[in-house]
Amino acid sequence: MSKPLWIVDTDAGVDDCQALAVALTSPEIEVVAITTVAGNVNLAQVVKNTAETIRLSGKPVPYYIGADRPLVSKLVSAEGIHGADGLNNYWAGREPQGLASPESINAAQAIIEFSLKHSGNINIVTIGPVTNLALAVALDPDLPGRFNRVVVMGGAVHGKGNRTVVSEFNVWCDPEAAFIVFERFPLLEIVSWETCTEVEHQFSLEFLHTYKQGTSEIGKFIGEITKIHEGRSTVFFCDPITLAICVDPSIVIKDTLRYGVVELGGGITRGMTVVNWKRSDEVETNLTPRCNLKIAEKLDMEKIRALFLRSIH
Repeated sequence: MSKPLWIVDTDAGVDDCQALAVALTSPEIEVVAITTVAGNVNLAQVVKNTAETIRLSGKPVPYYIGADRPLVSKLVSAEGIHGADGLNNYWAGREPQGLASPESINAAQAIIEFSLKHSGNINIVTIGPVTNLALAVALDPDLPGRFNRVVVMGGAVHGKGNRTVVSEFNVWCDPEAAFIVFERFPLLEIVSWETCTEVEHQFSLEFLHTYKQGTSEIGKFIGEITKIHEGRSTVFFCDPITLAICVDPSIVIKDTLRYGVVELGGGITRGMTVVNWKRSDEVETNLTPRCNLKIAEKLDMEKIRALFLRSIH
């Protein structure tokens, strides 16, 4: 039986590179392409960080340059979270060496071409803003039907955001793109901000110290860019958890099918992921025609920790 084929769409900050390490070291899947998008940092820095992660993995995966800004609004990136380079100052005093060049076609077109080549056997996971995926479906309206799994790290499905009171960064960064993807794809597997940050889904500092002791080239890289924040008893990760779920779907112990949209108007609520939680099963009050989101709620942390540690050795 052939391995599941995956496209990883990334804005290449620290957690993205941790996720790429999980993906590129997992024999259960084959990463056929990596597409880049501005988000955590500007696009040029995303491309540089992606190329370095690929180099250190030893896997010559082709990568493609995507959108350098959201569809409508200006880019508001997140350098304050992981430093100006998105990697906790990894590039300070270090010059890039031996980085592979990106492929010539743009990320949206690459998504379309891989979906045509591997129709029904291709999957995609987005761990940044979904701008590239929205552009791809705008160019090719039949695109959604060719994907097997579409996994999205994004959304504050209970309205407990990290970028605003009610919105999660990846969705907030380009809400128009998220609106298109939520509306056009029949089923998205959602790994939300709240799920990743639930207390039972966090990691002990003891685990973090172990995670930083990688022996492979990519493991040493992960150890260098992963910081321990003083005063915290636990830490949480979003993007690598999402990739772990791509590698092993059995990690999701409990999920829920619901209908959801992305709010585009409003001041406080722009970028909010609005989920029909209470009325979805009541026919007389359910105004939504389908469930388009499969929301992960409970995760097998033992399996996740094992995949994390395997990725660094």
